[in-house]
Amino acid sequence: MRVEELGFRVTAAYDRLPVKRRDKGRYTCQSNETEELGRPFEDAKCDGPRAGEDVRRSQTLVVMFLAGLLLVPVAASAQELYSFTGSLLLGVGGSFDESEAGFGNPSFQLGFSHVLEKRTHVGFRLGYIGFGSNDYLGELRGADLTYLNVAGEYRSAKSSFSGSLLDSGVYIGLGAYQMSGEIDDGTSESGTSIGLVLGLTGDIEISPDFSMRIELSGHILSSDVARYFGLAQVGVVYRF
Repeated sequence: MRVEELGFRVTAAYDRLPVKRRDKGRYTCQSNETEELGRPFEDAKCDGPRAGEDVRRSQTLVVMFLAGLLLVPVAASAQELYSFTGSLLLGVGGSFDESEAGFGNPSFQLGFSHVLEKRTHVGFRLGYIGFGSNDYLGELRGADLTYLNVAGEYRSAKSSFSGSLLDSGVYIGLGAYQMSGEIDDGTSESGTSIGLVLGLTGDIEISPDFSMRIELSGHILSSDVARYFGLAQVGVVYRF
């Protein structure tokens, strides 16, 4: 006959009770004070191993959750978070054919581009170079050069530059160029030609929407007046 069926209340002092203790990565039972048992001795189990598995499972879930939070910005930065960019650049430019005109001639450029896919853009650039009134570009005096380019652009992965993110790129395309000025008798002359453009850009992030851009470009024209031009410009870029 079992002891509890006789109505006895058993109080026992024993050496091992189900008290959890972690020792070198394992859960064991350790000795404790006397305890009143309201159930058979065989039901008093040490649930240490199961509790240890639960703790380790919880720790794993926490680590995975934190890792996910850390990876969210990385995954976001790997994608283009905008569809269009607009830019306004100011700088200087000149012709490699005419050294007298120099490269200190003022220039500006308006740009607009569309994201085709990750790091691949197509862009349009409308620009201008104004030569001095007494400077000659071929036979033209006080010449102006206006251009409109369409180019494919590849953007590299972002890197760090003085604590800011640097987004660099290279583009190549075709364009239409109009050159105008005066000849020696004061008659105005103008002509249109096609050309090839190759450029390098570097964007230093100011905010999620704005960046400062530095751009270098070279232009090869089919014109008989002057064929080779170069520009160095800096300005602001807006992404939306």
